[in-house]
Amino acid sequence: MRTPPKGPRALALLSAGLFATAHAAEPQPARTQDNASDQIERVEVTATRTGAADVQQVPAAITVLKPENLTKYGQGSLNDVANLVPAMAVQQQAPGVNNITMRGLVVRGIVPSEVQDASLVAVYIDDMPVTLKSANPDLKVLDLERIEVLQGPQGTLFGAGSMAGTVRQITQKPEFNDLFGSVEAVGSRTSGFGGDNHNVRGTVNIPLKNDALALRLTGYTGRDSGYIRNQLTGTETNAVSTDQGRAALRWRATPDLLVDASVTASDIRGGVNDAYAGLAPYTTIALLPEKSNDRLQLSNVTLNYDLGRAQLVSATSYLHRDTLYVTSAQYPATAFIFGGRAPLMQSAYTIGNALEDFAQEFRLQSKPGGALKWTAGAFFEKGKRHTRQDQPTTGFDARFAVDHNFPGYNSQVNDQAFGPDDYFSGTQNSRWRQAAVFAEATYTVWDKLDLTAGLRLFRGTQDFDLKFTGLFGNLVTATPAVPTGQPEVSNSSATSRGANPRVAAAYRIDPDHMLYASVGKGFRYGGNNQPVPLNFCGVQAPSTFSPDSLWNYEVGSKNTLLDRRMTFNASAYVIDWNDVQVFNRLPCTYYFTQNAGKIRSEGVELESAFKVTRQATIGINAAFNHAYARETVVTGIAAQNIPADSRVPYAPRFAAGATASYAIPLANGEVGLAASFAHRGEAYTNFAAAQGGYARIPSSNTLDATVTYRTGPYELGLFGTNLTNGAKVSDVTPNTIAIQPGDTLYMLRPRTVGLRLKARF
Repeated sequence: MRTPPKGPRALALLSAGLFATAHAAEPQPARTQDNASDQIERVEVTATRTGAADVQQVPAAITVLKPENLTKYGQGSLNDVANLVPAMAVQQQAPGVNNITMRGLVVRGIVPSEVQDASLVAVYIDDMPVTLKSANPDLKVLDLERIEVLQGPQGTLFGAGSMAGTVRQITQKPEFNDLFGSVEAVGSRTSGFGGDNHNVRGTVNIPLKNDALALRLTGYTGRDSGYIRNQLTGTETNAVSTDQGRAALRWRATPDLLVDASVTASDIRGGVNDAYAGLAPYTTIALLPEKSNDRLQLSNVTLNYDLGRAQLVSATSYLHRDTLYVTSAQYPATAFIFGGRAPLMQSAYTIGNALEDFAQEFRLQSKPGGALKWTAGAFFEKGKRHTRQDQPTTGFDARFAVDHNFPGYNSQVNDQAFGPDDYFSGTQNSRWRQAAVFAEATYTVWDKLDLTAGLRLFRGTQDFDLKFTGLFGNLVTATPAVPTGQPEVSNSSATSRGANPRVAAAYRIDPDHMLYASVGKGFRYGGNNQPVPLNFCGVQAPSTFSPDSLWNYEVGSKNTLLDRRMTFNASAYVIDWNDVQVFNRLPCTYYFTQNAGKIRSEGVELESAFKVTRQATIGINAAFNHAYARETVVTGIAAQNIPADSRVPYAPRFAAGATASYAIPLANGEVGLAASFAHRGEAYTNFAAAQGGYARIPSSNTLDATVTYRTGPYELGLFGTNLTNGAKVSDVTPNTIAIQPGDTLYMLRPRTVGLRLKARF
C-alpha cells in the first residue's frame, strides 16, 4: 500500500593455511560455563531434523545461544540475540516492528504498510513458523532451552522464508516426575530521558501423572520506561508494557507416542522509538500519542511416534495476531497537501493488521545409528492477512475546502474515506496457501566422509485485493465539478512453483576436526503489487512480481582443540542472488516491487571459545561480508537504477563480538563475573546516493557486564547494558520533507543498570 506523503574472493580467504588451524566452532554464548570441568560443554542441536547432534559434528554454520547468556543481562529480544551473532543484524523501530538480515541478503528496510515483502530469515518456535517480514514477534515468555541461529539458506528443510537463514527458539519441555519452578524479579533504570523499568517472570513444572503427564506454566509481566522525549510535551513517548503467558503440556500417551501441546499469549503495548536528527539527541516532535501494539495467540500440537526403525513427527500450529501501528505524521500531511504552510496538521498515520495462519508438517526421520540418516516430509500452510490503513487528520476537511475552493468538502462523502478529516484510507487483503514435500539424506562412507543430498518441491499461491480511498487513495479525486471521487481497486493472484536442491560433503579428519562443503538453493515466493496510477505517477507498474532465488556455495571447518578446552570454527561463502525483488519508491508516494538485477554476497565467519581455566572462559567471533550489485540494475525508472558494484543497504561489512566470564568459588556459593562486547559496522539505507533516500546508519559498540552471586536456590545479579552508550541508532528513514527537522532516527535503549533476583524451588 502507499506510504503517507512523507565471491570468489571470500572462498580464497579460507585457504589451506586457514584450514590447517581450525574450523567452524560454537561461540562463547553457545557454551555455558561448567566449573567442575576444564572442558567446554557439549551442545546438541536438532537443526538437521534427523535427531539431536553435537553442534560441532554438524557441517553447517550454526550459532547456539543458551538463554542464561541473555537473561543474566536482563535481556532477551531478537536485537540482543543479534549482538551475539555477528552474521545476524536486526533493524528495530518499535516493539515487534523489526527486520532480521543475515549474510548481506537485503535490499530494503522496514516499510510498515508493505504487506507483500516476504521474509528472508525464518523465525521458528520449536516447529512453529512465526515469521512476518518487518514484524517478528518479541516473546519474552518462551522458557527457552536454547536458540539455534542457522546462517545461510535453509530452504530444503525450512522452506521459502529461510533464504538467508533461520532462527529457531527451542523451548523447555515439561518433566514428568518433578515439581519445581523459579521466580525472577528485575528492576533497572535507563539513563538520559529514561526511567525505571521492572519485570517479573515465573515458571512452574507440575507433574500430573508419573512418567505420563506434566504441565509447565510460564508468565511474564513488565514495563520498560520510555527514553525518547517529546519536545512539545516534555514527556517520554515510547514506554512499553508487556504481559505474556505460556502453558505447555507433555503427555506420554503410549510407550511409542509422545504428545506436546502448547498455548502462548502475548499483549504488548508500546510506542515508537523515533527521534529527529535535527533535534537534541533522543528527542522527537509528536502532536499525538504514537503506538505500537501487538497481541498474539499461538497454539501448537506436536506428535512424536516411534515406528521402530523411524520416527514420525506431526506438528500442527495456529497463529492469530493483531497489530496496531500509529505515528504522528504532521510533516507529511502539512507538506504534501498544504505546501508546508503553518500550522502543522495533527495527523495519525495508522496501520492495523489482523493475521491468521495455519501450518501443518509431517516428517518421517531415521533413528540414531547406522550409516544412513534421513528425513522426509510434507508441509502445508494456509493464512490470511487483513491490513487497514488510514490517515485521520484533525481539521483537514475545513482547511482543504478553503485552500482548494471546495465549499463543504468532506473526506468521507466526497472521497469515500473511512471518516471525515481522513485524507487516505485503504484496505489490503491477502490470502495464501503453500504446499511442499521435502527429503534429505546423509550417507557415511569409511566412517569419515558424510555425503548429503536433499530436495524440496514447492508450490504457493497468493490472492490479493486492495481498495484505496480518500484524497491520496482515489484513482480520481473529487472536485467541485465532480464531487465524488473514484476509488483505486485492484485484484490479482500470483502462483509460484519450483525445486530447492542441496548437496553437501563433510570429512572428519579425526573426531575433533571436520571439513565441509555445501551447495544449496534458496527461494522466496513472488507476490502482488498495489496499483500505481499512471496519470498520477507516470509509471506503468507490473501487477505481480515473480520469485527470486539464490545459490549458496560454502566451505567450512569445525575444530575442537586442547582436549576440548577450545573450539574454533570458520566458514566462507559466496552467494549469487538472481531475479532480485527490487523495491521502487516513487516520488508520488506509491511504490512497487519488480524482479531486476543480480546481487553477490561474499563473506567469512569465525567463531571461537576457549576455557582458560575451570573458572574462566572467553569467546571471540567475527563476520566479514561484502554484498553488492553484480551489474547495473535497470528498473525502468532512471532515478531508481542501481549502479554496478554498489553495496547493498542495511548490511554492515564487519561485525565482531567478544565475551568473557569468570567464576569465583565461595564456601557457600559462587560469584560470577561476565561481560560481552559487540561491534557492528556502519550501513546505508540505499544502494547509492544517486538513488535518493540514502542515509548512513552509524556503527555501534555495545558493552554489557554483570556480577552474579549464587547460593543454594538463590541468585542475585547486578547488570549493566549499553554501558558506554556506544549503540544509539538501529535504523534511519531519510528525510525528504523540507519542514521536517532532519532524518527519522530509530533509537536503541541507552545505558541501563539494574538488579535481578531469582529464586528456584
